[in-house]
Amino acid sequence: MCRQPTISVIIPVFNGERFLAEAIDSVLAQTMPPDEIIVVDDGSTDGTGDVVAALAVIASVRIHTISQENQGPAAARNRGADSASGDLIAFLDADDLWLPDKTAHQVATLAAYPEAGAAWGDAYEFAGDSLVEALATGKHSVPSPQFLLQSMLFRRATLDVVGPFNPDLRIGEDVDWLLRAMEQGVRFVLHRHPVVYYRRHGANLTSDRDAAHRQFYALIKRSLDRRRAAGMKPGKQPSPFIVTTR
Repeated sequence: MCRQPTISVIIPVFNGERFLAEAIDSVLAQTMPPDEIIVVDDGSTDGTGDVVAALAVIASVRIHTISQENQGPAAARNRGADSASGDLIAFLDADDLWLPDKTAHQVATLAAYPEAGAAWGDAYEFAGDSLVEALATGKHSVPSPQFLLQSMLFRRATLDVVGPFNPDLRIGEDVDWLLRAMEQGVRFVLHRHPVVYYRRHGANLTSDRDAAHRQFYALIKRSLDRRRAAGMKPGKQPSPFIVTTR
């Protein structure tokens, strides 16, 4: 009998007391619970630490906190990944929620596609403080494929091959990582099964859209430059995506 892979969940947070408990609860409610939850407190000045401490006492899964001076989300994710012991690694932002079968579905997906370095699912979006209210009032979208780290489950080996998130980037560090992964031949299995609720609210909306767009195009250019330097011809590499309807 094959050993069940162990799962580590990393939650980077900065001043996240408003939604953090709800995010952690969605992890604890998984039909396949993880083996550990690592909360990386990136220099919070609110009650984030108290929220984690209260949940750690009663949780059925081990929760531990890593505290650091504010260095941004990339550094926080890297710190969590360095401390994680799981065969599989998942990230969740402190204001978002997982659907209850997120880990179970993606563990099964990776088992079915051993050539894939990560499973990548769909996401719902909702607005405001309350998911219940959003569902009742229609303030949520149908599942939509988009690049959200929290909608993915990674093999540990994939993170090791691609390397850390770039801590110099405060915007777009996730896109930069994805581009580097594709350059290195990592494959992703895309499934239409929704696994995350992505919360839209004032604090997580990029204040400078123009800056975000400029960063995105700069990252694309860097990736193209790296590909040219490595002799990678456009359209000659196999697709990094495996698409499944499961």
